[in-house]
Amino acid sequence: MIAAIDLGSTSIKVFVYDENGVRVAAASRPTERYNPCADKHPEWVFWNPDGIWGGVCAAFRDVTASVDARAIKGVAVTGMGMDGVPVDAQGNALYPFISWHCGRTAPQAKWWEENIGADRTFAIAGLPPWAMTAAMRVRWMMEHEPDIIKAAHKWLLIEDYVNCRLCGVMATDPSMATCMLLFDQQARQWSEELVAASGIPRHLLPDVLPSGTRLGEIHAEAARLTGLAEGTPVILGGHDHLCGTLPVGRTVRGLSRT
Repeated sequence: MIAAIDLGSTSIKVFVYDENGVRVAAASRPTERYNPCADKHPEWVFWNPDGIWGGVCAAFRDVTASVDARAIKGVAVTGMGMDGVPVDAQGNALYPFISWHCGRTAPQAKWWEENIGADRTFAIAGLPPWAMTAAMRVRWMMEHEPDIIKAAHKWLLIEDYVNCRLCGVMATDPSMATCMLLFDQQARQWSEELVAASGIPRHLLPDVLPSGTRLGEIHAEAARLTGLAEGTPVILGGHDHLCGTLPVGRTVRGLSRT
């Protein structure tokens, strides 16, 4: 069997499928909004990193209570793309996830358009400079929480953070890297031009590996918290919008469903 984690902004879902693609178990937990700054900034929207990880673990415990965890031969994560978190070298979150619902980075998006340009950004990164892209969140933290950025080892998007909690490896795939607004779609690597123009520290960006890469294995602590078997392979997934094209046939002309 294989297990899939879907990190949605409404719920965190875990599914287990057999070798024929038949779902044999499922569980979920609500994705709860979080705002430790509500007294000063009631409009801000966060996700609590411990809450995200706790939801994943709780949903896994539900499914591993009903199936043999040793029969699960791989785990992969998909979900919302833009939301990221600075972490230290051990993978500990240094600040909550800024949700894609949060509009605080509109000034950073305006700066980007004026100083880097929407056309040049799109030509390299394949996305316009939306305020919710991860690069704008990093720019906001550089301006408002510089000590956290100085202490950060990497900036991990939400799927990559969960992968790190599962197997201890910090990496991303091209579909998630695109959400940073710093990924060169032609070269298939981080854009040195956009990184330099943005002023974002290059060391914050994790390695980009192909989706489907065997990233690592479930370590002892993750096994204890989830009920998964220690040593289960963790496979690099991708952004939910891109992963969602596969089951509906959007990758082959004429096979898409309406």
